Amino acid sequence: MDELELLKKDWKKQEDKLPKLSYDEIYKMMLKKSSSIVKWIFIISVLEFLIFAFAELITRLGKSYEKLEEMGYNSSMSIIASIISFSILIYFMTRFFSNYKKIQATDSAKLLMKNILKTRRTVKYYVITNLVVLTISIILAVTTLFYGNVNNEFANQVLNGDIPKYVVVLMLLIIIVIAIGLMAFVYFMLYGLLTRKLKKNYEELKKLEV
Repeated sequence: MDELELLKKDWKKQEDKLPKLSYDEIYKMMLKKSSSIVKWIFIISVLEFLIFAFAELITRLGKSYEKLEEMGYNSSMSIIASIISFSILIYFMTRFFSNYKKIQATDSAKLLMKNILKTRRTVKYYVITNLVVLTISIILAVTTLFYGNVNNEFANQVLNGDIPKYVVVLMLLIIIVIAIGLMAFVYFMLYGLLTRKLKKNYEELKKLEV
């Protein structure tokens, strides 16, 4: 008997001594782990909402918007942007909570797999939507500040040709890339880590169903 066969035989002996988990035990373990992950996704979205709400409150109470208005920033546009942003957050918070309750009430591996996929899709749409809204908001805000008020010194320099337009475009692109890059990194670290764990649970459940 060669060395490989001896190793296989020894491994077989060790494998027989290992505790065997039943289908129900593995399923319950996956259910508990998945429920915990989705709960954290919901908690993070709530914290995100509270942080944005606090930042919005401090900004408005600190009269920062009044200073921006003097530079040409449209206050009504800022209110509309805030309403849209908070509506998106509330909508997805509701979806995350709904996904959490569905997973808690799941009674089969097949249904749990389906709910895991739904949750991962919801997170993906949430991240994409937020990044799109952020991009549009930055473009509108920066464009307004550059061109919205003739009393704005920078805008006057651009309109008079003292500052080339390509410089303005380049500055706008840099601001957008940095802002989106930072936001994407935060989402990747928070939601990406959790959705990867959900994917791992999905793969384990898939093996159960085979």
